[in-house]
Amino acid sequence: MKLYIHNKKSEHLPYEEIREAFKAFLFTQDEYIGIGNCLRQTVEKYAVVHIRMLKESGTFVWDVPESKIPIEYMDAILSTIKNIINIPMGMAPFSSYNFSYQIIDGSWSPTDSSTKTFEIATFMAIADIIGFDHEKIQVYKRNKS
Repeated sequence: MKLYIHNKKSEHLPYEEIREAFKAFLFTQDEYIGIGNCLRQTVEKYAVVHIRMLKESGTFVWDVPESKIPIEYMDAILSTIKNIINIPMGMAPFSSYNFSYQIIDGSWSPTDSSTKTFEIATFMAIADIIGFDHEKIQVYKRNKS
């Protein structure tokens, strides 16, 4: 097993804006499901991430088979979640929002997936949960025409 440490954020994703939207979002339910896709048609890129957020003590659960998302992309997904919810140094993971984050499904391609595509798909899954829509992320959405 290889695990790649994903230590830099894409400058093409609006992290500051989604952090503000995440902080302002009124979490009224005990469970949220978000689906994020990186399906660029102009460049061969592909990743899909399904995240379940549960109102409970903060944990991260990898509940997706290797055939759906190889474990090597776990750090890209976890790092992206952490970058969005902006956890201060020294705090227990995800404790500031009292949610558990579960990766429950997804998809990948052996030729077209990368840590970058999983960063984008994870970003899109959180955006899906909170209804965040921004012009910078439109390029990663599949044309629905």
